[in-house]
Amino acid sequence: MHRTILVFGLIGITPLATAGEDVSDTLEGAKKMSSRGVKETLLSAIDVDFYKFTISTDRKNPDHDTSGNITVTLSQKAPPSLNPNSGWQVELYSETNLAKALYTAALPETSLKVKFEQGLSPGNYYFRMSSLDSVVFPAAEYTLASQWEENAYYERQPNDEPDDATAITVNETYYGNISSESDIDVYRFGLQAPDLVTISLSQKTPGIDSTLGWQVGLFSQPQTVDVLSTALSGTLEVNLDIGMHYLFVKSLPQPEEVSQDDEEAEDETAQKKEKTAPVGRPYQLVVNASSAPQAQEDCPFTFIYAQNPLTNRWASFPTPCDVPVGWFSQETAPETYEVCPSPHATYTLPKMDELGTITQQGKVKIPLLDFKDELGNVMVLRVELQQMPNTDPIQFTPDMLKLIRTIEAE
Repeated sequence: MHRTILVFGLIGITPLATAGEDVSDTLEGAKKMSSRGVKETLLSAIDVDFYKFTISTDRKNPDHDTSGNITVTLSQKAPPSLNPNSGWQVELYSETNLAKALYTAALPETSLKVKFEQGLSPGNYYFRMSSLDSVVFPAAEYTLASQWEENAYYERQPNDEPDDATAITVNETYYGNISSESDIDVYRFGLQAPDLVTISLSQKTPGIDSTLGWQVGLFSQPQTVDVLSTALSGTLEVNLDIGMHYLFVKSLPQPEEVSQDDEEAEDETAQKKEKTAPVGRPYQLVVNASSAPQAQEDCPFTFIYAQNPLTNRWASFPTPCDVPVGWFSQETAPETYEVCPSPHATYTLPKMDELGTITQQGKVKIPLLDFKDELGNVMVLRVELQQMPNTDPIQFTPDMLKLIRTIEAE
C-alpha cells in the first residue's frame, strides 16, 4: 500500500489590534496551510479565521488515486482555563459545498486537545476557526495542525449522495466515520455475476453507550442492519444481480416522536436523538462476494475493462493485476461508455518552424490495443500513428502495427 505523509499547520501570526486587520476572517482571504505549524489567536467573540489546503491530483498519472485520510488536532498550552463556556470551534468544509461542514469539533478552554479524522478526495478544503460563545472568547492561543495520509481505502468526503459515492472494491476493507448527526456515507461497488453478498460493518473497540450506533443498508433493498456502538460488528446478507450497487452507512434511526403534551418525554426524546450518531467513531466496512475475482500474484493474460472511480472513464487492461485499486472491473466491454483502448495512450503535437513548415511529425502512441477478428481470436497490438508533413489527418499504414501477442478463440 502506497502511503504519503504530509503535515499541515498554521503560519504563526502576531495578534493584531483590531478584527478588521485580520486578513483571514473571510473565505477569500483564507491563509494557506503550511508545514511550519504554529499558532494563532481569536481577536474577539465574533472573529473567525479561515485556512485553506489542497489535496492535489497526480498530473503525471491521472489514474493515480491521491485520496486518503486527514487527522486534525486542535490544542492549547497548559494550564487550561476554568470557564467551560469559553473555547474554540473548528469546522472542515469542502469547496464544493460551503453551506455544510464535513466535520465540526469543539475545544473548551477547560480541555487541552481535541482530535478528529476524515477521509477526503482530491480538491480544495477550508478550516473555519471561531469562538464557542458569542460573548465570551478565549484569550489563549490555539494550535491547529493536520496530518495527511494518502490511502485509497478510506471513504472520500463528500459522499452524502449516490452521485458522489465512494467507489470500493469487493472483498477489500475500507474505513470511515460518521462526522455529524445528519451525515450519511454512501459507497458503490460492482458485481460481475449474481451473488449472495455479505456487507459487514465492524469496529476495533466497542463503546459503552448503547444509544449510539450505525445503520447499514442498500438503496435498492428494504433490508438494513443496526450495529450498536457496544457491539464489535454487524452483517447484512442479500442476493444481488450483476451491475453497480449503492449502500449507505448512517446513524441509528431517531426514536419516534412523542405527544406534545408530555414535555418531559419530549426532552428525553430530544436527548436520545442527539445520542444516536456515533460521531467520530471509526468503522471498517467490507463487501464480500464469492464471485468477485481474487487477487493473484501470477495474473493470466486476459483483457479486462475497469472504470476510474474519480473520472468514470473506462480503460482496458491486459490482466486483472494491472487494474488500479478501487476501480470497478468487468470482463466485457461496457455498452453505455466509450472505452479508452489503453490507459496510457499519448499524442505529441507536430512542431513547426517560423515559416509554418512542419519540422517534426505529430504522433499518436497506443501501447495496448485489443482487436478481435471474426473467429474470436484476440490480438494485442502496439500502434504508432503519424501525422504526415503538411497534412492534417493522422495517417495509418500496416507497418505501424506491432503484434504483442495473440489469444486464440476457444
